[in-house]
Amino acid sequence: MYLAYQIRFEFHLPEEPINWQERMWETMQWVLPFEYILFYSLGLFRPLVARFRWRDFLRVVMALGLVTGFLLYLWFIFAGEKTAPRSVILINSLLLLVFLCFIGALSSHLRMILTGNLTELPVRASRVVAVGTGFLTYQLIDQTRRRTGLGMRVVGMAVTNGSKREGEHWQGVPVGGPASQIEQICHRFDPDRIIITDPELSDKEIRSLLWKCRELHVPVYIVPTAQEMFYGVLRMETIRPVGLDDVLGRNTLEINLPRIHQLLVGKRVLVTGAGGSIGSELCRQIQVMNPEKLLLLDSSEVALFQIEQELRSRPLGERVHALLVNVRDRASMVSVFEREKPDIIFHSAALKHVPMVESFPGEGLMTNTLATNQIAELAADYGVERMVFISTDKAINPSSVMGASKRLAELLLQSRPRGNGITSFVAVRFGNVIASSGSVVPIFEKQIAAGGPVTVTHPDVTRYFMSIPEAVGLVLQSATQGSGGEVFMLDMGEPLKVLEVARLMIQMRGLEPDKDIEIKIIGLRPGEKLFEELRYDAEIHGTTSHPRVYRLTAPALSPSEASALLARVKEVALLTDPDVIRAAVKELLPEFIGDEATMDVDSDVPAKA
Repeated sequence: MYLAYQIRFEFHLPEEPINWQERMWETMQWVLPFEYILFYSLGLFRPLVARFRWRDFLRVVMALGLVTGFLLYLWFIFAGEKTAPRSVILINSLLLLVFLCFIGALSSHLRMILTGNLTELPVRASRVVAVGTGFLTYQLIDQTRRRTGLGMRVVGMAVTNGSKREGEHWQGVPVGGPASQIEQICHRFDPDRIIITDPELSDKEIRSLLWKCRELHVPVYIVPTAQEMFYGVLRMETIRPVGLDDVLGRNTLEINLPRIHQLLVGKRVLVTGAGGSIGSELCRQIQVMNPEKLLLLDSSEVALFQIEQELRSRPLGERVHALLVNVRDRASMVSVFEREKPDIIFHSAALKHVPMVESFPGEGLMTNTLATNQIAELAADYGVERMVFISTDKAINPSSVMGASKRLAELLLQSRPRGNGITSFVAVRFGNVIASSGSVVPIFEKQIAAGGPVTVTHPDVTRYFMSIPEAVGLVLQSATQGSGGEVFMLDMGEPLKVLEVARLMIQMRGLEPDKDIEIKIIGLRPGEKLFEELRYDAEIHGTTSHPRVYRLTAPALSPSEASALLARVKEVALLTDPDVIRAAVKELLPEFIGDEATMDVDSDVPAKA
C-alpha cells in the first residue's frame, strides 16, 4: 500500500489541497487488518505448500479481487473521501499479485533447501508421499535417492502407527501427520502419487485412503507383500497400483520361512502347471528358497515361455528349467522323472473352469483325476520325498464335474500307503484366489473395461477370496506339515458376496454401480453352488503349527477299493456323452450333487428348470 501511494504520486506525496501522507496512514490502519483477515480466511497463510501451483495462483487472484472490489465499493460510498484513490487501489492489487506469487514460488524452493530435500528441486521428478515409517519406507527413500533414473523422490510421509509426529523428520524426509489426514498432507506436499509402505495397514484403512485420494486425483500405489519380495528386499518394479486383493483383505501372513527353506533348499523341485496363476507364483516363491533345480512343467507354450523368462532374469535364474510336457502323457512324464529325478512335486496343473469342464467332463476327469494319480504313481516309483496336490473347496459335496474330479483325486491320493518313509502325499484345499485363472475377478475386470454389464449369477452367491501370494504362501507352509494322507485346509477368512465384490470393483474404477456400469443377475450356471464349503462333516478337523492351516483326516479307501475306483474312472473318462459321464460320476461319488445345487434359495425348484 505504501509503495502504491509512492508510485501514484511519483514518490512525492503532496500536502495540499489534501494531505496524502496523513491520508495514507489513516487508510492503512483499517485496510491492512481487513486484508490480513481476508487472506487468512482464504488460506493464504497456511503452512507453505510444497510448490506453488495454478490453483494457488487462482486463490491469490480471488483474494485480491475481493480486496479490490471492497476498496472500490468504499471509494464509491465515500466519494473518494477518507479512502485511497482508485489508482492506488489498483496499483496496490497489482503489486500484491506480483509479491504474493513471487513469495509462493520462492518459498517452495526455500522449504526444500531448509528440510534438506535438495534433490526435490527438479520439477520433472515424480513427487511421492509414503504412507508408513518402517523398513520398507526406508528402502523406498533410499532407492529413490540413489537411483535417479527412477524419476521419483519421497517428499513427505504419512504415519500409520503414531511413532512419528507432524513436523518431525525421518531419514531426512518431513512427516506430514497421520494417514487419516491425507487431504492436508496432499495439500502440503502436492504429491504425484501415494505409495503405501506399511504392510500392517488394514483393508478398511487402505479403502479409506483410496477413496480420499481419488477425490484429490492422486493415484495410490502399494508395495508388494512379504511373499512377493525376494529376501524382504523392495524392488521398485514391483510397486503396483492398489488392487482388489488389497481392499478386500490384505492380511499379514506370517510364514515359517526357515521351515520352508529347510524343505526346499538344495532340492530338485517340480511344479506342474507352472504357467498358471497358482503355478507361476509357486515358482516365484520356491526360487528364493535356493533349490538345486526348479523344473517348470506346462503344456502351454506361451505361458511356459513367459514364466521361464521371468524367473531366468532373477537371482538363481540359471537353475530354472522349462519342460513343455502334458501331464496326461505318461511316456513323457516317465521321461521327465527318469531324467530330472525330482525330490519335491507341487501339482497345480488342472482344468478348473467349471462351465468348460461341465461341457467336456471326460477331459476334466483325465486331467484332474487320472493325471494326478499318474503323477502320484511315478512319485512313488521314483522315490519322490513329497507330493503336494492343489485341490479346491469345490471338491466338498461337489456340484460340478470339476469339483468331483478333484475329489476323486483326493480319494486316490489318500488311499496311498502312509508312513512308508519314502513319499508323502498331501492335498491343499482352498477357495477362490483373486485374479487367478478361473476366478470371477478377471471376468469382472474385462466386463467393466468393456463398459458392462457385469454379470453376477445370483445376488446371494458367496465365495471365499484370498490373494495369490497369500494362497501360495500357505501352500508352501502346508507342504512342511504332516506325514502323508492328509488334506490341509487354508483359513480363507470370511466369505464375501460376489455381488458386493462386483460393486467394489466398479467403484475402484471411479464409476458408480448400476449407473455407469450395469450389474445384471443371470442365474446360477450348471454345476455352480450358492455357498462353498471347505470340509466334510466326517473329516476330523485338527490344527497345525500354523494358525491358518488346518489338518483334515478321514478313513482312506482300501487298496482294492482304490483300484476299483481308478479302473472305473478310466472307463468313464473315455465316454463321449456328457450326461452319461455325469451320471457315472454320481455313481462313483455319492456326494456329487450335480445340478441340484443350482436351486433358488427362496424356492424348492431348481433354477434351471
